[in-house]
Amino acid sequence: MKKILNLLLLATLVMTYTSCSDEVDDVFDKSSALRMQEALKNYNEVLKSPANGWRMDYYGATEYGGYTMFVKFNDDNTVTVANEMYGSGNRETSHYKLEQSAGVVLSFDEYNTLFHFFSDPANPAGVGTNGKGMEGDMEFRIITAQEDSVVMTGKKHGSRIVMTPYEGDWDSYLDEIALSEEEMAFGTYFYIVGTDTATVTGNYRELTFNYTDTAGVSQTLTAPYIVRPNSMHFYEPIELFGAIVTDFTYDSSAFTFTANDPTAILKGYVQPLSEALTSANWYICYANMSDGMKAYWDYAAPLLKTVEGETLGYAYYAGNTALYVRSGNYWMGFNMSPEILSDTQITYTLTGYGGNSTQQGNAQYYWASKSDDGTYYFRYFIVPLAGTFNLTADNVRNPTIIILTDVDDPTHYYSVTKQAYPATQGM
Repeated sequence: MKKILNLLLLATLVMTYTSCSDEVDDVFDKSSALRMQEALKNYNEVLKSPANGWRMDYYGATEYGGYTMFVKFNDDNTVTVANEMYGSGNRETSHYKLEQSAGVVLSFDEYNTLFHFFSDPANPAGVGTNGKGMEGDMEFRIITAQEDSVVMTGKKHGSRIVMTPYEGDWDSYLDEIALSEEEMAFGTYFYIVGTDTATVTGNYRELTFNYTDTAGVSQTLTAPYIVRPNSMHFYEPIELFGAIVTDFTYDSSAFTFTANDPTAILKGYVQPLSEALTSANWYICYANMSDGMKAYWDYAAPLLKTVEGETLGYAYYAGNTALYVRSGNYWMGFNMSPEILSDTQITYTLTGYGGNSTQQGNAQYYWASKSDDGTYYFRYFIVPLAGTFNLTADNVRNPTIIILTDVDDPTHYYSVTKQAYPATQGM
């Protein structure tokens, strides 16, 4: 009797297990397929839900910082895009799709000039190396999708992308952040927490903090950010000198940035133009010379071409060391000694040959060379670069062009720029 009961119990358990197992498998099979279909549908509804679209914080390789993109997803599976690289008033619409690929992937699968600016391997602005560009993505794995935010990561490069609904005017916002970026740009900043200080420089939209740790060792910390109206917002929080900073808000009256952590501040440093000119490489720019200065170059450069068969190339000041000039395949150096007279005035004196022995030898050769009529063609355009000059700039806080104007003759001037291109450009 006991064996019969045990057998009956075993049979009942087997039948129950089989029934439950079939039911679970059926439910699991259905839910797996349905869950993805519903996710795709629900995510698409979320994408289309903001009437005015989303503000997207877009990052490619974080070393280039973040950029604002506006996207509006439409009922016909198209997306309308605007971004700060192309500025206000520009829009482009293209196709998008949602698909399953180890989760839900949002793909901008039709070329869009404004969107693919960041993922194009040959960046239109020349940012990044050829073949990589800014290393942005056009396919994104959706991590969370809600009506108040969508968080994604680039499928290929992995940067975090965040979208939030935006109700304001796209163009006004783009204009505002363009102005803010200009206002907040300094060649150097100082990050201060109590008695601790780090020197900060910027490149694209990444700040580099240089400081000494408690052991006396030099350290570097990099912090990519995105520009928002009158502020910088970091890709991830900065933790330095005991302060944790997620963003800085700019006070233009004091050139100072206040942080969300009240113990930390960032101060923009306005470097005197004479100091800026003598502390970095600055390239002479023919296109921004006075007509009188251009006349020297217009006369000398063709003689150089005729006599030496060479084209005048780059000419630049290497900080406070020398003036370097390239002719054809040859570099030469001239000692153009600077004397700083004030923040906005400098004297350059030509004192001889500079650089390494080869550059000095080349300089001596070209300095002595002359055309058939006895003109020392090479020194013809170098001598006028010496003298006493007043300095002005396109942006005194972060100059990219400095103009040197002769104190005795304001109609005589030339300019130098941080952009490296041949001095004869425009001839």
